[in-house]
Formats: sequence, C-alpha cells, structure tokens
Amino acid sequence: MTPTDASSPKDGATGGLLVVLVLSFNKRDDTLRCLESVSRMRYQPRQVMVVDNGSADGSAEAIAGAHPEVHLVRSPVNLGAAGGRNLGIRCANQRFPYAYLLFLDDDAVVEEGAADALVAALREDPRAGLATPKAYRAGSPGLIASAGGMHVDLWRGSITDVGAGQVDAGQFDRPATMDSCVGFAVLVRRQVLDRCTGFDEEFNPYGWEEVEFSLRVRKAGYTIRYAPTAIVHHAGGTPGRGHRIVPYERGRIGNYLRLLRRHATPLQWVCALAVLPVRGAPLVLDQVRRGDWRIVRAHWEGLVEGIRSVARRRRRS
Repeated sequence: MTPTDASSPKDGATGGLLVVLVLSFNKRDDTLRCLESVSRMRYQPRQVMVVDNGSADGSAEAIAGAHPEVHLVRSPVNLGAAGGRNLGIRCANQRFPYAYLLFLDDDAVVEEGAADALVAALREDPRAGLATPKAYRAGSPGLIASAGGMHVDLWRGSITDVGAGQVDAGQFDRPATMDSCVGFAVLVRRQVLDRCTGFDEEFNPYGWEEVEFSLRVRKAGYTIRYAPTAIVHHAGGTPGRGHRIVPYERGRIGNYLRLLRRHATPLQWVCALAVLPVRGAPLVLDQVRRGDWRIVRAHWEGLVEGIRSVARRRRRS
C-alpha cells in the first residue's frame, strides 16, 4: 500500500475506520475507566490502541488483562505527550487503513455517541480537519471543562479554554469553529496527520503541543469544528488534580515562548512580550501568597529555558 493509498481510505456507511488512541502514563485505574467507556461507544468500524508511556504502576499489565482486544504499544520510557502520540500515529499507520484517529488522554471518559458526533462534524465540512467535543469536569455534573477547545490570541499571548468553569446552561450548544483543540480528546482526519506530520516533540514532555499542532493544521488550510453533542468527561487539569505539577508548570512556560516564536508574527511577538509581565504578575503573586515557591521556581526555570530555546532557534535560522 502506498502512502497515498493509506491516507485516503474509502469511507464506509458509518464514515470509515476509526482508530481510538489512548495515551497512558501511570494512571492505571483512570485508563481502565477510559477504555471501558470506549468499549461502549456506538461507532463502528473501530480499532482501539493504547500507548503506554513507560508507566511504572502496572498499567500495561492491567490493560492487557482487562482488554485483550486493545492493541497495546509499550514504550519502555516516557516519550512525553507529543512523543507518545506520535508513536501511536506511526503504529496506527502501519496497522490500519483508517479514516479518522481519536486521541484520548487516559483520564478522559467518552459517552456512547461521542465518536458518531465527531465523525459527523468532519463529514459535514470537507474543510474541517479536526473535531472537538464538549467536555465536563469529571465528578462535577454540568460544569464545563472545555466547550470545544481554546481561544488563541497571539497579539496578547492569551490561550484560554472556552467555557471552562461555567455551568452548562445551553450557552455552548451550537457548532462553532475553534482556534485550537484540546489535547485530551480530539478527532483528526488521516489526511491531516499525513500532511502536518503529527505533534512537535520539541514541546515534550507536555504543554501547548496541541495548540501548536492546531495552529499548523489551520495554516495548512483546515478548520477545527466543535461538535457540542459529542460529550466527554475529563478528570485532569489543575481543577481535577487539585494541585499543580512542577514539571508541567516548568514545561508549559518554556513551551509558551516556543509557541509564540513559532507562530506569532514579529509584531504579534513584540506585543505579546510587552503584555507578558502584566498578565503574568497576578499569577506569580497568587503563588507567592499561597507560599507555593516550588511553582514560582518552576515558572522561572521554564521562562529561562524557553528564552534560551528561542535564542538557539534564532541563531540556527
């Protein structure tokens, strides 16, 4: 099968083969809940693949025992969010003539009709390359985690989850075009993955890799469609964990600068840097007030590392 043939599979009556790709790292019970929800999805035909990203909690063994139908890919080390997803993409490309790939984080739970609604959103709009769901915070009925993705304003350097923290009163019930997907649940056309070559592993271990991917997808001429009837529940994020994770906070600050350098125009870059102290000061003061010096230090280290990374990239170019 040639690469061209593999990237353009024939759609069946239900829309074409779907591969569900779950990225797992040290969340055994969450991953099993995610896979149980995937097994109840109505969409067919589908295949399910799990990339275990070097888990040390017995996740891989538990997955193999509870879900022998799942194609389990074991990485001996943690490849990061971008690296783990890219490993899954490569394996899916080798094994399946799929039309769509649904990325799920291990702490996401999908409702039965989620995949049907996401695929329908892509089939209804030939320009759409990604489809995103409405997500609720797990354990908080009706509390929105993301209404389809993120709003990205490169002039202000602002990246915000649409609807996050709002009680769902129907205000996000209409389909829409989004600036960026969220990483924990997004459906992607096979052609998009072939053309845009997956996620940028410079953004490992995690932090804004899905935004960078989304902006590249949009530059390639595709749109991102929000399907409000596709419902997902997400346990992650700071609200779900109840605390901030130091490596994540360090990485997201450095990757924030990489994202701006990669996609902002020179004028947008200058404007974003000008407002950065104003936007960042309240966040720093809040952590100081809480006495969480680990996070303050992580943000500072991420800022320094990000500046150095941007400087190295400028010298190479």
